[in-house]
Amino acid sequence: MLACDACRIVINRLSKDVKYLTETRKIWPDAVLDQRLSISCEDPSHPSGSGAEACGLFMEDFAQLIRTEVKLRWDETSEEFEEDIVASEFCTEKAKICDADSKGISHMIDEASRKEKLLKEEREEKERLATKT
Repeated sequence: MLACDACRIVINRLSKDVKYLTETRKIWPDAVLDQRLSISCEDPSHPSGSGAEACGLFMEDFAQLIRTEVKLRWDETSEEFEEDIVASEFCTEKAKICDADSKGISHMIDEASRKEKLLKEEREEKERLATKT
């Protein structure tokens, strides 16, 4: 699950940069692409501790695949030329690290926080109504 989160975070961030470069008709030299990939796990979106470790392992296993996918967006002979890199598709179909219907830890935490907030608001509303009567 942490590897799936790592994949989604890395690819979401990278896809925005690649989209910008594609739209402005620019490409990163190999050294810049390699540097960009090497700092992917420094994104603050990764959970600290195990999340950062999972990202490092993900990058060890999939950096070459990511590099290839990025370069295909800049290759005029490629079917993927100028297409966006979609994190859910990449992580599910290309890297095969996520299930199609899987929810990452970040998503589950966000969902739990939303539910907790709604329950708290509901309790406060009930308390207000109880004190009015």
